Amino acid sequence: MKRLLFVLAIALAVLYPLDIFAEVMVLFDEDADTEAGNGKFTSLFVSHDAGSVVEVTEDQVFAGSVSVFATPAQSYNNNMAGWSFPIRENPGNGEYRYIFFAWKANGGSGVMIQFPDNGGWGAVTKACIDPPAIGTRRYIAGTNVTGWSGVCVADDIPEEWTVVQRDLFADFGEFVMTGMALTPFSDGGDGDYYDAIMLASDENEFPNLLAVSADAKVAITWGDLKSR
Repeated sequence: MKRLLFVLAIALAVLYPLDIFAEVMVLFDEDADTEAGNGKFTSLFVSHDAGSVVEVTEDQVFAGSVSVFATPAQSYNNNMAGWSFPIRENPGNGEYRYIFFAWKANGGSGVMIQFPDNGGWGAVTKACIDPPAIGTRRYIAGTNVTGWSGVCVADDIPEEWTVVQRDLFADFGEFVMTGMALTPFSDGGDGDYYDAIMLASDENEFPNLLAVSADAKVAITWGDLKSR
């Protein structure tokens, strides 16, 4: 058995060298101390609208053992401690371009995630903007009851775990991500689950990092992005 495990370890090392994930930044997955939240992801959210609560839970999970659940209206922080992730067209060391996450709504008519640029939230013009939507830095699924501008990735709420993979630069241009807002709309839903939130410099890194569950839906694929 030990010999078999040794051979397997060598094979994995050859197929997946340690530096294959060097340009992936895990914002949240297992709430581990090696992630951007340093194992205290929920404590990064210092503002809570309408009594919003954000918590790590085992109730609904896309991958691994936990996800994060946010209740309406939103929990957020535009300057999270230690967060400064440059989004660039041609990422260098410590820079990124692509995002991967999964979400699932528990009722309501819409869900949103937002990313500030150097502490500033996105512009507001109209509810849904086709890329390039420079300066908006929001993804929305379902009905955008807030009216805050962003890229609407799906007309329906994600009633099951749904994967979103996007080119942040193509969608929003260059910016420096310094925080996050988890925004389940205040429209009758209990809240929304988010999981496996990751940044990468190369679009091909995510499939190596995470095997998507068979029952998950892919909202936006890299092929969709390339065909635009």
